[in-house]
Amino acid sequence: MTALEKVNIADIPARTSRRSKTSPLREALLGLSAEEAVYVPYYDKATGEGFKPSTVAQVAGRMSKDSSNHRYSVRSNAAKNGCYIVCSPKSNV
Repeated sequence: MTALEKVNIADIPARTSRRSKTSPLREALLGLSAEEAVYVPYYDKATGEGFKPSTVAQVAGRMSKDSSNHRYSVRSNAAKNGCYIVCSPKSNV
């Protein structure tokens, strides 16, 4: 049987967390004030940059749900190569 060692919390090394792929998107949305928007390019295989439409919708929806002050809505771009995320104040109705 394996012996388990009791240790002090201070002796545990700090966790190195990896940066999420959506961190830049979430940080950009957190930096918005009411009536501001950000353009989000859709994923491009050639460059490997951008976000899938479903990811953008999930992040905006989750952040809207978690925020007590702001709602984030996704508006499509006519060229279909990206979208806008609009920050608006939540009404208390």
